[in-house]
Amino acid sequence: MTHRQRTAVLLSPPPSAVRAARELGVRSLVLAADPSEQSVREAALRADETLAVDWTDHPHLLDVLSHLADSPPRSGRPRAAVFGFGEHSALAAARANEALGLPGNPHAAVAYLTDKAALRDRVNRLSATPVRFERCDRAAALVPAAERVGFPCVVKPRTGSGGRDVHELRQAADAHDLARRLAPEPAFIIEEYLDGPEYCVEAHSVRGRHTVLAVARRHTTGAPECGDIGYEIPADLGRKALKGVEQLVQATLTAAGHRVGPSHTEVVLTARGPALIESHAHPGGDRISGLLALATGVDRYQLAIAATLGLAEPEQPVRKEHAAARLLPLTRQTLHDTERAADARTVPGVVSVELDAPLGSHAPEATSRVAGHGVITATGSTPQEVARALRAAEDRLIPARASATDHPLPPPAAGPPPAA
Repeated sequence: MTHRQRTAVLLSPPPSAVRAARELGVRSLVLAADPSEQSVREAALRADETLAVDWTDHPHLLDVLSHLADSPPRSGRPRAAVFGFGEHSALAAARANEALGLPGNPHAAVAYLTDKAALRDRVNRLSATPVRFERCDRAAALVPAAERVGFPCVVKPRTGSGGRDVHELRQAADAHDLARRLAPEPAFIIEEYLDGPEYCVEAHSVRGRHTVLAVARRHTTGAPECGDIGYEIPADLGRKALKGVEQLVQATLTAAGHRVGPSHTEVVLTARGPALIESHAHPGGDRISGLLALATGVDRYQLAIAATLGLAEPEQPVRKEHAAARLLPLTRQTLHDTERAADARTVPGVVSVELDAPLGSHAPEATSRVAGHGVITATGSTPQEVARALRAAEDRLIPARASATDHPLPPPAAGPPPAA
């Protein structure tokens, strides 16, 4: 069934979002300041129409889209909606939808999820695991604020995502050093360090009801960089811990006023129970969304577009697989050649081997522990099967394996955490 009279306006989308609109029979209009940029070029090629529009310019965006709000269809069903599947584009989309009378999340709800301090304050009132925190708008106030929160603590921007400009303070000396390096009037939040395994919760909302699609285990290099080195879906959680995580996410989204579409929430399972790190009104990155599709069959872009435009929920294949991705932070050795990469792709269960660094080049040691120079993705019927596939593929990429320090991959398939 086609819905060509409806339009999904997509702000610098990933290709998978354009593909989802096409599969729903919805017309796709891609807006990007520079459609030739590599990040949006593939999406633009698949779209029904592409316009060079700086969608961060709100008045200009409204001018471009004003015709979509002029003549609502007689059926009362929305003829269009603006979609943003990233941190900044989700906020711009919500603002445009609200101004044009189109469906979507309230701008205030997306803004609430963007403001970590405001969200933390509201969720603390509802959570069984409140998190100590303080706002910090002056570098001179950093040290006393950190001392009130207590060490260790974490300093991060009130807005933003992806772990940028996040600092862990273990003692007062760390706070003094950071205060000297900050701008005079930063917009930061200081909160207690949350100790425990980390999880990414992918959810979908319809009319304010929130359904958890999957919980992914996030593996990192640990302090101080805390760079990502892998994800596993589904997370190996006990029933009690899973219920606690789901309840925290649902309460967080309700508190923010999130109404429709995807969300990505990061949680730590502490000894006291699940505690919120942050939440966003957009999907997790393409890597997590890809793992979600591999493990469950869910196309969250289809779900988002259909729910916002008032279409029936699309039928999607139901899978109950395990999927995982491992980043390859390589050091002190030559990276993979073409034959090794092709050989790694033949391992049963391996879905893809992506190499971000030039073949045959050397990984810079100063950054390789944090920045992934490649990623292996695999699926299987059990966590152990997936772990074996990942390890076998890595062995073929790097026959002369370096030390475990150079490859901080997590051990295969650990059991549920004690808090479960």
